[in-house]
Amino acid sequence: MPTTSPIFSGTITQSTVATVNKVVPATADWVSIVLSVTAISGTDAAAAFRIVWSLDGGTWAEAGDAFDPITAPCTVVKRFPVKAPYWRAVCDLSGTDPSFTGSANCYS
Repeated sequence: MPTTSPIFSGTITQSTVATVNKVVPATADWVSIVLSVTAISGTDAAAAFRIVWSLDGGTWAEAGDAFDPITAPCTVVKRFPVKAPYWRAVCDLSGTDPSFTGSANCYS
């Protein structure tokens, strides 16, 4: 049975990096992220969600694990192969006064 872990829930109004480092279960080969955006406001608002990886929980690296930019309410599921023992979520917002409401959960 997969392990479920919340990433965020609520409203994001600025670019952010998750403050909690997630540990990949030792038996996991993948992590799946369910991203649900229920409301967006702002002019030309877009959110770029991605996962970054770490071997030690302190030094982070990009691995190309990203969602397509989100510009409208939607629910998206994406599965990423495990690349390191630690991961965290990053969200970069663009546009004028962007605001995104929703949630993201991880399954591994």
